[in-house]
Amino acid sequence: MDSYSSKIKYFAYIILAGFAFYINYFYANIGLYPIDTFSFFDSGYLVTQGYHPIKDFWVISGVLIDYLQALFFIIFGYNWNAYIYHSSIMNVLISVFFFFFLNNLRNNIYSNFFLSISFATLCYPVAGTPFPYQHAYIISLISIMIFYLAVYKEDQKYWIILPIFMLFSFLSMQLPSGLINFLILSFISIHFLKFKKIFLYSFLLGSLISILILLFYFLFLKINIKDFFTQIVLFPLTIGEGRILGDENAYESANLFKKLTFRGTFGHFKFIIIFIFANLIATIFYLRKNKDHFFEKKVLLNIFVIFCGISFIFHQLITANQTFIFSLIPILCGLFLIQLKEYFKFAEKKTNIALILVIAFVTIKYHKDYNINRKFMDLQNINLNNSIEAKTLDVKFNNLRWITPHHFKNNPEKELKLLKESISIISNENKKEIALITHYQFFSILTEKKINIFNRWYFPNNNTHPANKENKYYSYYNNKIYNFIKEKNIKKIFIAKTHPNEFKFINFKDILKNSCFIKKEYNEILHSINIEKC
Repeated sequence: MDSYSSKIKYFAYIILAGFAFYINYFYANIGLYPIDTFSFFDSGYLVTQGYHPIKDFWVISGVLIDYLQALFFIIFGYNWNAYIYHSSIMNVLISVFFFFFLNNLRNNIYSNFFLSISFATLCYPVAGTPFPYQHAYIISLISIMIFYLAVYKEDQKYWIILPIFMLFSFLSMQLPSGLINFLILSFISIHFLKFKKIFLYSFLLGSLISILILLFYFLFLKINIKDFFTQIVLFPLTIGEGRILGDENAYESANLFKKLTFRGTFGHFKFIIIFIFANLIATIFYLRKNKDHFFEKKVLLNIFVIFCGISFIFHQLITANQTFIFSLIPILCGLFLIQLKEYFKFAEKKTNIALILVIAFVTIKYHKDYNINRKFMDLQNINLNNSIEAKTLDVKFNNLRWITPHHFKNNPEKELKLLKESISIISNENKKEIALITHYQFFSILTEKKINIFNRWYFPNNNTHPANKENKYYSYYNNKIYNFIKEKNIKKIFIAKTHPNEFKFINFKDILKNSCFIKKEYNEILHSINIEKC
């Protein structure tokens, strides 16, 4: 590479990194959806205070994100900006790595840069704040690209770091990382059987490092292995099973049978499916001309990518959240262009401009829907101009424009007034150990008190924890919470609601067992349960 081209490339990396950071930072400050927005706000703070997910509060995913967020709080302070620096830097990491990946496989720096800008626009900004789906999706994509480079380049360093990223993706969220990790392991087996390369020793070294990381986590932090498998593996399997089999208690928008329609699948994911199909057709055309090349590395990689694309769609169909995988479109387009470069050089130049125009259209379309209108946060039908400065609640929320999509959507001033009053009540509570049930997971940071929490999320019908007696882990969960209350000597549980009926499904009689309790109302969103001896 000549000096001029090298300078252009380095300059492109800097511009891309700045853009990826700023676009996420900007849209993360517009509106919020409490249950999603604050998933790791208080929990990240509590980690810095010696509390740990799984051991000290129930989670079904995201343990890696808690520790990453704790690190961001330590470096940048306990405030909103430190929170969205986390997600913004994740957007930088994957966007820059995607650009690096493309530059290793094709020389067109300008279209590579454009595809990376498109990806940065459609990746983390749809959520804005740290969220397990985005983290697992991003780290799974990095794992896919590392595996691709490991096979394509036959470079040992990629084989060493691959298992570490596979572990990190799983510790962010079990799906889609579990599906992608399964595919990676399957294609590693095929690759090894076919080519008998010594890469396996490097992969095993990386796997050993991953196992040591897990052992450190279990032993040093004293995380109970049974609790880990129950919360991270066994209970989540009951959620997935219900959604795939169409259980009546499964969350409706995550019910696979109800979403398997032409409009719900092909209509909604049309651009992703078009590029999956394009990669498949290119592979078929190549094999028709080279019938004895089926087990060629590049062909196996193409098939691997196609299965990964299908896996991401499958996972999206069984998630309860809005769609977050439209950034797959520029990735699949880039991989298709790599195929054209490898197999059909005569068509690459003719197709490149047309595909860039398609990506430009797709980027503008989904940017408008998911970033500008904040659809992932269910704010698409809310007048965002009614948002107000969240620093009126606390200066720690400087730059955030506050508006939520449900009960207080037309009156954010009232919501912040009630929250400010509730924070004052909890801050002045003189009982040493209290607990809080809420989706406004920021009370610990704002009160600077180590407030006990039972769950990361509270959602009915066994979607975040065993909330119904029919679930086989219902007693296990209730016993864990009851023992936690006894060990901490908790005498009061505060409940802060985002809407009046939010936590009516919680059965305090089962959780508190033989204890009696008295309910006390403070305001429209806050009440408490005082635990008394009968």
